Amino acid sequence: MDNDSLKNIIINLINSKREGDYWDFKEEPHENKASLLHDILCLANSQHKGNRFLIYGVTDPEFGAILKGLSAKQKNRKTQVQFIDFLSSKKFAGDCRPEIELQTLQIDNNEIDVLIIFDNPQKPYYLTENYNDKLEKEKEKVVLANHIYTRINDKNTPINKSADIGKIEKMWKQRFGLDISPLEKMKLLLQEPKSWFKDIGNKSYAYHLEFPEFRIEFLEVKEFHEVYSFFFTNPKSYFGAATFLYHSTTLFELEYMYCDEMRIELAVPEPKYIEINKSKNWYYYYCLDELNGIFLFFITDGLKNLNSRSSGFSFIVFDKKEQIEYFNEFVKNNKEKISEIEPSFQAVSAKNEIERKKDYNPVIDPIFVDRMVKMYEKYKFMK
Repeated sequence: MDNDSLKNIIINLINSKREGDYWDFKEEPHENKASLLHDILCLANSQHKGNRFLIYGVTDPEFGAILKGLSAKQKNRKTQVQFIDFLSSKKFAGDCRPEIELQTLQIDNNEIDVLIIFDNPQKPYYLTENYNDKLEKEKEKVVLANHIYTRINDKNTPINKSADIGKIEKMWKQRFGLDISPLEKMKLLLQEPKSWFKDIGNKSYAYHLEFPEFRIEFLEVKEFHEVYSFFFTNPKSYFGAATFLYHSTTLFELEYMYCDEMRIELAVPEPKYIEINKSKNWYYYYCLDELNGIFLFFITDGLKNLNSRSSGFSFIVFDKKEQIEYFNEFVKNNKEKISEIEPSFQAVSAKNEIERKKDYNPVIDPIFVDRMVKMYEKYKFMK
């Protein structure tokens, strides 16, 4: 998660002066590891749609939810590796563990740690063996095997009990995709490209092997060319439409394409403009949490097939929609560096080929497209 967007989220949570079903304040790091595991399980099994946060360095709302911060050598403070190792050593049912990330934030000259617990459809998370951390006999706590914990509003399931059966049923429904619409289910299934029967180019259809009611129909393709076509060794390209169906109901339609004279299959990218020196400049992108990015992931078997022969990849692939505007802002703040980037051979070749075509005058400059791709690689490295 982007540091700036996370910081805004956490500041808003602190200012709310309360806790909720997806965030929990801790003034200090956990002393008892069983308590830590219990808190992680409760947040991971929350019904909240979105990421959850265990926030260290903020007092309990009972004491004002005051930002206290953490010291560099704070007792029991952990690194991300230590958190991951801690979870990895526990006996989780089906080896399904919460996915986590630790970020350290600076807020009002105070340093705090935020353990992000990602919202993955693998609930319920629970142990198959008891886990306890004996500091002192009177402080002994045990996370019980085969007990499912959750968090409702600002309350955790007690460590010696299990969640209500109704809450547990909802967790299992989420795991098996029974709590979402056919549209959302299709998006999830497309992220399992190996679970589909598909032979794009030879068959006019594809279907999910376990849920064959989810289908894709590929319409006949026709020749076209776009600026990115000329980045490939052979600029001949074809494009078609794909219809995504649940039984006989159309969920949505997307475009796909063959480039390099049908040697590579890709989803059709989105164009994006950025204004620099009062001039609009364009580049191409995919976003993996939007439909065209999900379709790209599906067609390329998990982004494994993104190049053809010695061609250059003239597209930016964002993980999250929010990254697009952050990147654009980065480019605007470093616009003088764009012209310093040496364009690739493919970009120069594309520019020359387009200029030779008297009947084709695109507003998109292949040199700028190429430089934006390289700029994004620098941006990712800096992040």
